[in-house]
Amino acid sequence: MSKKRATAPLLSEPAVRELLAVMEKNNAPGRQDFVAVLEQVAGLEKQLNAAVEELAAMRKELAEAREGPVKKALGNAVKALEKSVSTLREKLGHLKTAVIDGCKKTLAAFKEQGVSALAHTAEFLHIRPALEAVGRELDQSIAQDEKALSVIANASREYHEAGLHLKNALRAVTGREPVAEPKGPGALARGLSAPLKTERALLRSMKGRTEGALKRLEHLEQAARPPIRQTMEEMGAKAAAEQSIRERYAVAVKPKER
Repeated sequence: MSKKRATAPLLSEPAVRELLAVMEKNNAPGRQDFVAVLEQVAGLEKQLNAAVEELAAMRKELAEAREGPVKKALGNAVKALEKSVSTLREKLGHLKTAVIDGCKKTLAAFKEQGVSALAHTAEFLHIRPALEAVGRELDQSIAQDEKALSVIANASREYHEAGLHLKNALRAVTGREPVAEPKGPGALARGLSAPLKTERALLRSMKGRTEGALKRLEHLEQAARPPIRQTMEEMGAKAAAEQSIRERYAVAVKPKER
């Protein structure tokens, strides 16, 4: 596999576009599944960019927040997510490169072996490990978000409970009845949690896309197994036989040289 990672959108890559055209022209089994995988990966690209924007929003909220346990909790979450998003970008880059290299290998095999090679597209792609690696990283990122939201909620509750104790102590001094329960999460906690929840929703959606891509890849992999594989090989053999007949006929009707 090439060490150089793809930077252009996946669906605009020349090798990807050429293979799609070849598969359409030859009515290759699995083309729809292949397109679905490509669309899911392209969607992952867009959502990762959106996740980066949400991180920027969190950093802005963090810079404007007052010091305290809630701000500290979000700061730790932002650091963890920045590392995770960077890792996701790297893994997604490897996934795109695997797709492009697989398309090139499939095209080379098609030019050498004919239409039967298209049945092996999933084998040439070899992207299941890369997709699964993206899924595992997303699981970790979602877990980090869940933990950060829990820490922020707990820190906010403890802050308000401490404030309640102080308020009740003052009310006792003045002879007033104590307040029974603390208020819900404060404006600070709600403000800092909002971009984190948006980030979590994006990551969950990316996880769904990854799972969807793996399911369609499974269908595509079936094209490398009988009976579809056998059908494609028979199509290739039939095309070769027809070409041979045409060539023999052309020789037979060729005028005799004087």
